[in-house]
Amino acid sequence: MVTIDWIRHTSLQVTGAICYGRTDVDVSETFETEAAAVKSVLDTRTYVAAYSSPLRRARKLAEFAGMDAKPDPRVMERDFGEWEMRPWAEVFDSLRTSGGNTDYSEHLELLAPPGGETINRLIGRVKDFIEEVRKSHEGRIAVFCHGGVINSARFLNGELDIEHLFVHVPDYGSVTTIDYPTL
Repeated sequence: MVTIDWIRHTSLQVTGAICYGRTDVDVSETFETEAAAVKSVLDTRTYVAAYSSPLRRARKLAEFAGMDAKPDPRVMERDFGEWEMRPWAEVFDSLRTSGGNTDYSEHLELLAPPGGETINRLIGRVKDFIEEVRKSHEGRIAVFCHGGVINSARFLNGELDIEHLFVHVPDYGSVTTIDYPTL
């Protein structure tokens, strides 16, 4: 059995409904307080391995928690391409004016932001990561990552439908635990 604790980074310096995706934004000024709360949860568990997104918001939390997490690009947030750092309202306005579909849930698996990646590609990366971990480990694994990655893992586990991948995103600093049989 492999148990993966999917740990979302703490809050960021970005405010409002901004599409930040893979942009390497930094953590907010409340980082130490938020990270201490996460660390107190993780300190009650024993991990056989730890992984982290290469983005600093995930790495900082792993370091604060005292974990030597191996960076893995498969657990980076989705690449939103030209939508990065734009307000979501502006993204949807540009879709509407260009004749694109503003119903983000329709054909969601195929939708790719200009210069970005599809949701299918994101899910594929996360699936590859999970399968590798299931083959190479037994016990509890810590993965410091992002909301889209966590929800992709939840989708793959049958806990979430694809239309809600970016709707019901886990809270900053939350831990989502999923058990997997080893392969």
